[in-house]
Amino acid sequence: MNIVVGKIGKSILFNPNSWGPTGGDNEAPKYYENLFRRNPNHKFFLLGANDFSRRPLADQQRINEHKNVIDIWGGFSQWRKSNKGVDDKTSNLKYLEAFTKESGVTFDCGILFSGPTGSTNVPGLTTKMREPGVLSKPIEMIARYSAPLIWFLNETKIPYALIVNDPRYFPPNARDIFHWPEVVLSQYEEKARVVQKLDYASAETKELRIPTVYSAMETIFLIGLTRGGSAAAVAPPTSLSAFFEEEAPPVDGKDINFLIVLNEGRPSRYKLLSEAILNDVQDVQVYGKWDPRTIGDDKRFKGSMGFHELQGMLPRVKYTYCIPIKKGWVTSKFWEMAHYGIIPFLHPTYDMQKHLGAPDILYVKDSKELFERIKYLEENPSAYAELRDTIDKMLKDSYYNGEFLNDLTMKVLTKIAKK
Repeated sequence: MNIVVGKIGKSILFNPNSWGPTGGDNEAPKYYENLFRRNPNHKFFLLGANDFSRRPLADQQRINEHKNVIDIWGGFSQWRKSNKGVDDKTSNLKYLEAFTKESGVTFDCGILFSGPTGSTNVPGLTTKMREPGVLSKPIEMIARYSAPLIWFLNETKIPYALIVNDPRYFPPNARDIFHWPEVVLSQYEEKARVVQKLDYASAETKELRIPTVYSAMETIFLIGLTRGGSAAAVAPPTSLSAFFEEEAPPVDGKDINFLIVLNEGRPSRYKLLSEAILNDVQDVQVYGKWDPRTIGDDKRFKGSMGFHELQGMLPRVKYTYCIPIKKGWVTSKFWEMAHYGIIPFLHPTYDMQKHLGAPDILYVKDSKELFERIKYLEENPSAYAELRDTIDKMLKDSYYNGEFLNDLTMKVLTKIAKK
């Protein structure tokens, strides 16, 4: 099969040094490289912004081990130099149109990541809702990163699956998406409401309901890691000694009893965090990206860490607390913490559909219950070891080696390509 891959609204960064602590930069490159290497008989066409062709040759050869990866955008810069009369705002669309016509490639299906979109995205085609005779002017980032994939899907109408691993991006508010996925692979099951224009120049809209299917996409984090793997610690220790009469000695190098890794998110998770932890706990450190207007001068918020710096600190942590990015959702945070041997206690709204099958002891309603359970585990080493073992058994080898998500993906693509 000829399979289109890409991330709507963002660039796919195969360079790990470019991964930030927010936004899931690591997920698309890990997921796609796993597909590329496990499916040598299929061709994958990188559609949309990416850094593949800018990577050193050794990296390209590793990613493209089977020579089955074609970077559509690798030739964009040269094409643009040869077509200087093309409007800059629509040059990426014109390039993609030329590639589609001139390459002679027939695309069988696609597997794309959802990402940020505007209410209107495609420059030169989409008109304003209130002024259907006037062209909309998408912001530059949207026109550059979202428009090419949206235009391509609308134009070719290829069957595709959409990966939704961030509820901020689905359902999208894009009115100029006219061709929707055959299936949505998500971390939560729901029927999402979307509204679209009838065509680029129409002021009329219609409403659709698109079901999403829980598909354990949050396990992307584990692909390529080594079970029980660790990294050098790079942060000073902290503890919640106020909750224990006597601080326990480090276990397996775990000298950080408790901390929280949590970005603010949109809508803000400050209220949930305050109700669960901050209102009653002073001796806690929160790492993540937060708006200064939200947290003020609260010294418990320590700011963001780089992706690799954070991974270096986590092996030292013993307990943490997870709040979903949206009510009910499963997130990669559970697997990230479990991988590093951290016991991840969960907010009551985490995984409300019970996809994980996590032990009931992990679900706690407030800080009082949380630290009662931590105290119990500290005083009962056998119970702590049993819980660690239970969580460890949830970490399947097929998550780590990429087999699970690869098999799921290829079954889906084979099915929709035959429609």
